[in-house]
Amino acid sequence: MAKFVIAGQADCPYYAKVELLADSLQSKLQDFHVHKIVKTPEEWKPWLQQLCADNGWTHGRSPIIWRELVDRGGKGLLIGGHNDFMEYARSYYGMTSGMLSEMMKNIAAENLAVTQELREEEETIRRQSKPLHVCVINAARSPAYHVLPSLVNGEILREEEIALHLHDSEENLEKLKGLEMEVFDLSFPFLKEISVTTDLPTAFQNAHIAIVLDDFDQGGKEDAIGDMETKVSFYKRVAEAINQTASKDIRVLVAGTGPLNSLVSILIDHTPSIPRQNIAAVAQVKERQAKSLLAKRLTVNSAGVCDVIVWGNVGGTTYTDVSRARVHGYDGAIWGPPSYSCSVSEMVHDNKWLEGEFLEQLQSRSNTIQDSLQHSADLSMAAAISSTLSYWWNGSPEGQLFSLAVWSEGFYNIPEGVVFSFPVMFHKGSWEVVQDIDMNEDMRVMLSSITAQLVEEKDLLLHPTNANHEKLLKVFGVTTDISTPSSVKLDKIMEETEKSSSEDTPEAAAAAVSTGDETVPS
Repeated sequence: MAKFVIAGQADCPYYAKVELLADSLQSKLQDFHVHKIVKTPEEWKPWLQQLCADNGWTHGRSPIIWRELVDRGGKGLLIGGHNDFMEYARSYYGMTSGMLSEMMKNIAAENLAVTQELREEEETIRRQSKPLHVCVINAARSPAYHVLPSLVNGEILREEEIALHLHDSEENLEKLKGLEMEVFDLSFPFLKEISVTTDLPTAFQNAHIAIVLDDFDQGGKEDAIGDMETKVSFYKRVAEAINQTASKDIRVLVAGTGPLNSLVSILIDHTPSIPRQNIAAVAQVKERQAKSLLAKRLTVNSAGVCDVIVWGNVGGTTYTDVSRARVHGYDGAIWGPPSYSCSVSEMVHDNKWLEGEFLEQLQSRSNTIQDSLQHSADLSMAAAISSTLSYWWNGSPEGQLFSLAVWSEGFYNIPEGVVFSFPVMFHKGSWEVVQDIDMNEDMRVMLSSITAQLVEEKDLLLHPTNANHEKLLKVFGVTTDISTPSSVKLDKIMEETEKSSSEDTPEAAAAAVSTGDETVPS
């Protein structure tokens, strides 16, 4: 019995030709048997090198054919490549192939598509047998209650089977146990297991994804220093647990109402084993609020507004940029297919509104919602977490921009190491900062001021003192000035920045721009 092995790169036209000739021989000859091995372009070269090393062969291209010596044992007899097999088939069996180049290419393309589809199916099966470990820190807080159903029903992670780890403090353990029962009662098919713990290393055990909810209840003015020290200590313990027990490719997403940029910076500083691009903070709450206000003005669904950018300090001063914002489905003079969009600024056609009322409404949006609900906007936070995580894991809509607070590598002259909200595009498991946004001088001044604020904010977090008590309150948001229109605030910030440049210390310059939660136009 003759058993031949034909191996090749999936998109190789010569493999396609050899494969079909071998199939023809097998159908006509009782003792002729074929075994096929198909590799993707990424798999082919290392696989071929290993095969030749194991067998002492020399071969450098696709395909490779050998005969298994099934009746005598041994490593097999190398026949060679395409031309060698054609000559072998002609000499021993009197058969050859007259397949034309165009058909070879078409079959090769089909082979590649089928192979890739098979690999995706294999990967899905593999992941289902080894679930993703997802960790939620401070899971007894309200935003988690709204995020968890989307995690376990396959919506966020696209039908990935998951093992869910819920963490909170000892005082919230009973709440965690109740949450565990409720999530399990949902009976969603992608929840393989669920556990609760008050121990951080246990919570992060083998975790591939972590959501850290920064939602502590602050004690108010009297306890600002104690709150600051408690918060920093907690994040250092989170970092230590990540280093100890989490997967080395973990993605960590921080969300909440605190000084998120600085807290992410502290996490990155204390997790040297984790790539710094794998830790980020949610910036989509403000972005979604801006989209909602613009959509209301244009009488469209807010899902139709895209490319609104939130720059800066997620927990403090932000710069909301609508210069590249687009709107789909607007009932204007020009219509197009669903992919067609118009400039938001052009459709609004009212700079006075964009620079005044829009910004004032955006500044007060969270407080207005909170006053109406008598609690924080947990549903908005949960939606921002869910969409950010989904885009990060699966990729975002092609061509669209989203906001994310990440470690700067010098983007837009923001110093390396400062965690800053930038415009990004997401790919499967990664993100990239979009670096072609045009800036005017006012915008550069504003971003520079926000950077100085962030440098000071992190220093205050790490070194809280009684002398800095009022500044600590601003970091925690105990006092927030939202009464001044943002366009006026920009002038004020620029004036204070110029004034601070004449001071003797960097601290004085930074203090001049620590103005609370402002949002200003591009």
